[in-house]
Amino acid sequence: MIPDRILRKIERCLALSKSSNGNEAGTALRQAQALMAQYGVSQQDLAIADFDVVERETAAGRTPPRYLEQLAQLINSAFGTTTVYSTSWRGGRYRGIYEFVGPRDAVQIAGYAFEVLQRQLVRDRQAFLADQNPRIKRATKTLRGDAFAEAWVVGARHLVSPMAMTEDVRALHRAYRQQRYGDLKSLNVRDHKPLRRHDHKARDAGFAAGKSAQLSHGVTATEQEKLTHG
Repeated sequence: MIPDRILRKIERCLALSKSSNGNEAGTALRQAQALMAQYGVSQQDLAIADFDVVERETAAGRTPPRYLEQLAQLINSAFGTTTVYSTSWRGGRYRGIYEFVGPRDAVQIAGYAFEVLQRQLVRDRQAFLADQNPRIKRATKTLRGDAFAEAWVVGARHLVSPMAMTEDVRALHRAYRQQRYGDLKSLNVRDHKPLRRHDHKARDAGFAAGKSAQLSHGVTATEQEKLTHG
């Protein structure tokens, strides 16, 4: 494992190598190259040294519902992050945790966006279920609630713009996740049965509610632009 202080020192030298002072720039570049050779530091090592993880707890247990995974993937597509789902035993039950992985600035914004939208999604889903006929079966309520929530995520897509992730960046994500977590299993989500005729109203209601979801302007526009252009 390469010491963090060495990586930071190399980063400082590389930053100085861009100085308008030719002598200072040359000296800094040579020092960076020497340190990289001495400690076996690659360009990939430097890139993933800037990676970090931000955790956001969910109300889900060991198997998250599909709509939460869809929300996480919506956030990932907007901010150039990836996610790892884990659980912890707390308060007598399993608590689900989405870990957003990526550059430090990106994961902070992604974690905030997920937290804000998840809060609105859960609130709207609960309000929708509260209006359902109390005599319908619990399984039917859950089915309609999930259908509502999945459509809600689709409706909320207008809030963010997808950020293209190059194969080089995907490789950095894979390298960092392998380094941090080792081999990961595929995530299994809670799915539901096909919708029946009366259940499709839940989708219409969910889409409309998602269209009314809100994020601050700084997250939806300015911050995305900063991440795109460095």
